[in-house]
Amino acid sequence: MRKIALATSENYSDLTKDERLVLNKLLYWGVDVEPIVWNAENVIWNQFDAVFIRSCWDYHLKLDEFFKWIEQLEKESVAVFNTPEILRWNSRKTYLKDIAEKEISVVPTVWVSRQEEPNLNQIVTQKQWKRAVVKPVVSANAYETWLTTTDKPQEDQTRLEKMLMQHGEVMIQKYISDITTRGEWSFIFFDNRYSHCVWKKPKDGDFRVQDTFGGTATGKKPPRHLLEQAQNIVNTVALGCLYARVDAVEVEKNLVLMELELIEPSLFLEKHAKAPRKFAEAIVTRMNALHTQEHSLKV
Repeated sequence: MRKIALATSENYSDLTKDERLVLNKLLYWGVDVEPIVWNAENVIWNQFDAVFIRSCWDYHLKLDEFFKWIEQLEKESVAVFNTPEILRWNSRKTYLKDIAEKEISVVPTVWVSRQEEPNLNQIVTQKQWKRAVVKPVVSANAYETWLTTTDKPQEDQTRLEKMLMQHGEVMIQKYISDITTRGEWSFIFFDNRYSHCVWKKPKDGDFRVQDTFGGTATGKKPPRHLLEQAQNIVNTVALGCLYARVDAVEVEKNLVLMELELIEPSLFLEKHAKAPRKFAEAIVTRMNALHTQEHSLKV
């Protein structure tokens, strides 16, 4: 029997409701699986054949520690999903630059660093944006994400400078107003195959779709043309990923990518009856492939 871990964070040591659904499915199938807090002390990680990154929702606050842990797993020959290479690439939102180079529509973004001493009001004015979203290059769950306009330039400039002092690098994105009227789509894929979709809306007066800020998520069948575009994004830049979540907003029938979540996204398994089984099957498939690979190396 092969043993696997679902890596989580201290605040979710018993896993989220979503992850308990897949845990129960795996246990029912006889898989030896255990939830483990990723930075817990005295864990013998090489007792596991593989670690699946799940609700490690504090990784962005402890980035160096998180990747030292990933490096430890690699040294101990513990398989990690998604792979360490993908995790490192996706941990900094500069990955959006790489995606944009693939001719995929991405939210217009200006990247700034502390050394550049950027002027926020000047950037927004030159871009002819009415509003812009500001956030750290390393962030999750709308962490320190805020909306700026040209109405209070000095106040927002001071806020930007404080953020740059803390984080070093910040991204300034055009505010896509369609998110408040048309919502945001999240397409979930397992092993590059489409599984299900949710439609997210911010609460009235806000722009953030996360439930932490009052946003809502509803299971919904997406229009065919949007699904085809989401599949193209996965095929282009996320091939080989166990799981991927494409977060995008529709603008004039085209998907504009907000985020490509490949580290620890909520997969909204409870929003679709078959989703927990699909994810569990994808995990088992990976473990079977790992076993086959190890066997072929021994032969």
